[in-house]
Amino acid sequence: MKGGRRFLIALVGAVAFLGLLAGGVVWSGRSLVIIDNRGETPLTLEVETVPVGDFRWAGDLKPGQRLYRIAKFTGDGSIRAVCRDGDGVYRSTGGHVSAGWPYRVDAVASGCASIQIEADRLP
Repeated sequence: MKGGRRFLIALVGAVAFLGLLAGGVVWSGRSLVIIDNRGETPLTLEVETVPVGDFRWAGDLKPGQRLYRIAKFTGDGSIRAVCRDGDGVYRSTGGHVSAGWPYRVDAVASGCASIQIEADRLP
């Protein structure tokens, strides 16, 4: 019985710690931005918020490469991706973000001509 009580106290402590950690993430308003190249060729990509100012990333992605970035959105807007390859410049806009609650933003490219952007509020 003594071991069961210790286990219960440890379990309650762990749940309280995870609750405080989750509350801290929500209170901070930090969002996760995932940039993913699912194509078979390298991409030169720019991902930013519209209106500009809250988040911007630009660089090259190797085939199969995935990046994780943190952003704090201070206003309402969407996400825009600009991709350049030998055939031209492609633009895609999607997702809606707002200040406060954290989001998970996915910018998935299967090539410059095929970029999907989704933004979901974290529960």
